[in-house]
Amino acid sequence: MHQRIVKGMERREVRMADTAEERHLLRTRAYLVAREARRLAAVLDSEAQQPDWGQPAWWEHPRNEFGRSAAPYTRAALQLLEAAHEAMAAAVAADRAAGAGWAAIGATLGVSEDTAARRYRQP
Repeated sequence: MHQRIVKGMERREVRMADTAEERHLLRTRAYLVAREARRLAAVLDSEAQQPDWGQPAWWEHPRNEFGRSAAPYTRAALQLLEAAHEAMAAAVAADRAAGAGWAAIGATLGVSEDTAARRYRQP
C-alpha cells in the first residue's frame, strides 16, 4: 500500500513539473501573440494619422507587379494567426500535461476527440 502511495505522489510531482513547463511555454506564446497584435495595431494607428496618400502601408515592403506594397495587412495578420496557432498548440500541451483528456480538449475546440489528438498530439 505504501509503495502505491509513493508511486502516485511521484507521478503527481512529475505531472506538476511538466504542467509548469508547459504553462511557461504557453505564456511565452501568448506574449508573442500579443506582440504581433500590438505591432499590427501600431502600424494601423500610425497610418490613420497620415494623409490619405500616405496610408497604403509599409512602402518599404516588397512590391507587386503594379509597384504597390504586396498585401502588407494580410501578411501582418498571417503573422498574428501563426502566433495564435502556436499558442493554441502550447495550450493543448499544457492541458494534456495537467491531465486533460483528448475528449475534453476536442469538446472545447468543437471537434472530435480523434481530430484533436491528430491535430495536436506531439511526437
